[in-house]
Amino acid sequence: MKRLFVFLIFSCISYAEINFDGNIEVDEWIDAEAYDLPYEISPSYNTKAEHKTLVYIKNDADNLYVAFKALGNQEYIRAGVRARDGINWLDDQVAIGIDTFGDGRYYIRFSANPLGSIGDNKVDFKDNFDGSYNVEFDAKAKITSEGYEVEFVIPISSLNFPEKSDQKWTLMLSRKLYNKGIESRYLNYEKIDGAGCIICQSNEYYTINDIVKKNKKRLIPSFTANSTREKNPDGKMNGGEEDSDFSLGGEYEFNGNSFEFTINPDFSQVEADQSKIDVNSTTALRFDEKRIFFNEGKDFLSSDLATVYTRSINDPEYAIKLYNRGEKHSYYFLDAEDATTPIIVPGYQRSYSGLLGSSHANIFSYNYNIEKGQNIGFLATNRDYEEGGSSSLYSLKGNFLFNDIYKTQFELVSTNMDEPISNVINTTNVSKEHTYNLDGESFSGYGGVFGISRETENWETRYYFATKSPNYRSDLGFTTENDWKKHSLNHKYKYRSDGLVRSGNIEVRKDLMLDYDGKILDQETVFSFRAELENQLNINFSWDNSHRASYEGFKFKNIKDYNFGISYSPSSKFWMRFGYDWGDRVARNINTPEIGDREDYSFNSSFQLTDQFRLSYRYRKNQLTSKLTNEDFFSGYITSLRGTYQFDKYSFLKLVHEYNNFNNDSYTQALFQWQPDSATIFYFGGTLNQEDIEGTWEIEGSQIYMKLQYLFNFD
Repeated sequence: MKRLFVFLIFSCISYAEINFDGNIEVDEWIDAEAYDLPYEISPSYNTKAEHKTLVYIKNDADNLYVAFKALGNQEYIRAGVRARDGINWLDDQVAIGIDTFGDGRYYIRFSANPLGSIGDNKVDFKDNFDGSYNVEFDAKAKITSEGYEVEFVIPISSLNFPEKSDQKWTLMLSRKLYNKGIESRYLNYEKIDGAGCIICQSNEYYTINDIVKKNKKRLIPSFTANSTREKNPDGKMNGGEEDSDFSLGGEYEFNGNSFEFTINPDFSQVEADQSKIDVNSTTALRFDEKRIFFNEGKDFLSSDLATVYTRSINDPEYAIKLYNRGEKHSYYFLDAEDATTPIIVPGYQRSYSGLLGSSHANIFSYNYNIEKGQNIGFLATNRDYEEGGSSSLYSLKGNFLFNDIYKTQFELVSTNMDEPISNVINTTNVSKEHTYNLDGESFSGYGGVFGISRETENWETRYYFATKSPNYRSDLGFTTENDWKKHSLNHKYKYRSDGLVRSGNIEVRKDLMLDYDGKILDQETVFSFRAELENQLNINFSWDNSHRASYEGFKFKNIKDYNFGISYSPSSKFWMRFGYDWGDRVARNINTPEIGDREDYSFNSSFQLTDQFRLSYRYRKNQLTSKLTNEDFFSGYITSLRGTYQFDKYSFLKLVHEYNNFNNDSYTQALFQWQPDSATIFYFGGTLNQEDIEGTWEIEGSQIYMKLQYLFNFD
C-alpha cells in the first residue's frame, strides 16, 4: 500500500527539463539515477570520505545529463577560469568516466572545476591520459554556501558505443579537492592498487534502453592567412610575403565505422613546441603530437618501441582514416601523402636526420579484446619514397592479467628497409653491416619487449626487457638508436599515512644494457624516493651510479648522478618547482669523449593573480665542465615568461617571451584565441624573432597570422 501511494505521488509530478545553468534544482533531477562517492582513495586508502559528493545522471534521446553536488570544504575550494583542457592539478574538480563497452580498454573522462572550466581525456587500461582527445560536451558550475554544483551536458552522438539498442555503461565518478589544504581524491568504488584496469574495478553502471545511435556527419573547413618577413643574406629585412590557404576536413560514421579525411590541412600550431636543450645530445629530439587529426585514434598505435610517430608525417597534402571500435574487434587504417618527409637514421648510440621529398604512408592496426584489461594486437606500416625505395614494419603485441596483481606484456617487431638514394645524409660513419648514408641498401631488423610485474597496495616488483637489433629502423616510428638490449629489474615500496608524510615511495632499480656483441653499454643502480607532505609540499631525490658505461668505444666507470626536486603549491594562486641535478656526465660532442662535472638547474613557477589572469615563469640552465681543464664544454640557459588572460572558458589572450642563451636569440608571441567547441576555432597573433649580435638585438624575422575553422555538425 505504501509503495502504491509513493507511485501515485510521483506519477503526478511533471518532471522539468534540465535548465542547463549549473544550479541543481530538485524537480529537474528527481527522475535521475543517484550515486555518491563514499571512498577516499588518496592520501588515505579506501577510507570514508569526509565530505559528501552526490551525483545524478539521466538522459533523453539526444543527451546524457550529469550533475555533481560537491558538498563541504567551502573555505578551501581552488579554481581558476581555464581554457578547454586547461584544468590543472591545482584546481578542485569533479569528473565522470564512461566505459561504453564495459571492457576496460579505455574510458572517456569529462571533468569540470567549480568555475565551469572543462576538460576531456581518453584514458587507457594502463591509466595513461590522452589530453588531446576532444568531443562535444559542456558544463556549467556554481559555488554555493554548501560547496559547489556542476551540470554536464554530453551529446550521446559524441560517444562511441556498441551497435545495440540497450546500453550498460561502466561509470567512474571522482572528485579532487583540497581538504584543509591537503589534496584528497574521492571515488565511487573501492580502488585496488595493482589490479591493472582501474575502471574495470567499478561495479556501478548506467543503463540506457531503446537508444538510437546517430551517425556523425561533420565538415570542418578552415581558412588561414599569414604575412612573413625574414632577414636577407645582406642583413636587410625583406618586404614581406603574404600567403593564404583553404583546407577541408570531415568525419562520417556508418555501421560502427568512423571515416575521417583532411585535404590540404593547415597544421600550424597555436602553441609552439617547447624548446629543448640538446647541446650534448647525439640523437634527434622527440616532440608531442598536437594535431587533432592524428591524435584521434592514436591509442591504436601505442607501443613501447614507438613503432609509430605521427609527426613523421610532416606536411600531408591529404590524409584519410578509417577505424572501428567493436566490442571484441577493432581496427585502424591511415593513408597519407606527405609533401616533405623527415627521416631519422638510427645508429650505434647516435642518429642522423634529413628531409626528403614526398612519400606515401600507410598504417594498419588490429586489436582483439580478450576480456577486461587483456588484449592482443597487430600493426603494419609502410612508406614509399619519391626518391625510390620503401620501408615497412610489422608488430604483434599483447597485454595480460593474472589474479589481478600480475601483469605481463610483450611486443615483437620486424622491420624491412629498401633505402632511397639521396644525399640529405652525409657521413663516413658506418654500422656493423651497412652505411648510414641513403645509398639504396636493403636490410631487415627486429625488436622486442617483454615485461612482467606484480603490484599490490604497498609493493610493486617489475622485470622489463627491450631490444632493437643493429639493422632495426622504423621510418614511420621514432627510433634514434639501435644495436642494444636492456634488462631492468625494479622494486618499489609505496607508503600512505594521515601524518606529516601523506604518501611516498622508495624504489631500487638495476639496469643492464648491452650491444649485440655482448659489450656493456651501461650497468647502473638507481635509488630514488618521493614524499608528499602536508600543504602540497613534494620532495623527490634520486641517486644513479653507472658502474660501467661505454660510449663509441670509450669506457667509463663509477659515473655518479644526483637529482633533487621540490615542488610547493600552498594555494591555487601559487605553484613552484625547483630542480637541481649534479654529478658526472659524458661529454659526447667532442673528439675524445670524457667525463665532466654536470650542473643543471630548473625553476618553474605559476601565479594566479586573479581568477582570469595567470603569470608563469620558467628557467632552465645546463652546464658541463671538464674535470681536466676546468673549462666549460657548454653552459647556457633558456628562460621564458608567459602571461595569459582568460576572458572566459572559450577565449584568452596570451603573451609569451622566451630567451635562448645557447643561441643568443629570443622569441615573442602574442595570441588571441576563441574556441567555443571541440573543432571551431579562431585565432589571431604574431611572432617576433630576434638575435643578439655583439650586444645589439636585431630582428631576424616576424610573422602575423590568423586562422578561422568552423565545425558544421549534421548529426
